[in-house]
This record gives sequence, structure tokens and C-alpha cells, in this order.
Amino acid sequence: MTHRVARAGVTIQRELGELISTHLKDPRLPGLVSVTHVDLAPDLSTARVFISTPGSAEERANAVEALRSAAGRLGRDLQSRIRIRRMPKLLFAADDTLEQGENMSEMIDRALEDDRKLRTRRDTE
Repeated sequence: MTHRVARAGVTIQRELGELISTHLKDPRLPGLVSVTHVDLAPDLSTARVFISTPGSAEERANAVEALRSAAGRLGRDLQSRIRIRRMPKLLFAADDTLEQGENMSEMIDRALEDDRKLRTRRDTE
């Protein structure tokens, strides 16, 4: 990824986060929506926007659907805020890395607890 593409991705991420929190009033959006990452195509034709929201998988899916519905408006608003020749098509997706991290942490905790129980059992035998 070139420096220009990376810089544009960070700018889009920052500005979209602000636009979503201040300009969108869709009831499907929870109070907190974070733009966690933006993957830009090398030719800047598309921007895959990853979002994170609290709540269930269904609530995250509703938030993604609300943002997909507002993608045209968000693109126009973004075009007026940043200097870019051609606005990339915004593609929204849920970012589940936080949930995956929590699951991994729980698995590690269970493994450590099982190991502790096994060691305790061995010590008492």
C-alpha cells in the first residue's frame, strides 16, 4: 500500500467516524458506532469500511445495513470535507476482531483453569 493510499484511508476513517456520529439519525444505529479501519483499493475505487458497535450480532447487522443505506449520502458529505478527485465507493462491514479477541481470552482462561485443576489433582494424589 502506498503512502498516499494509507493516508487517504486514515483521513476517510476519521471523517466518516465524525459524520456517522453527528449527521446520521437512523434508529437502526446504536449510540456508539466506531469506524475501526478503512481498506482502500490501490486505485481508490472502493473503500471497505469496518465498523464496531456494542450489542448482539443482529444489532451489528442492523447498523451495517443502516450505513449501507446511507452510503451515498455519506460519500457526498465526505467528498465535501476532504480533497479527493474521485470518492471511493463505500462498502460497510462489521468488524468482529474485538469479539474474536474476547473469545480467545475466554478460551485461554478456560485452558489455564483446566491446567490449574489438573496440577492440583496431581499434587493431591
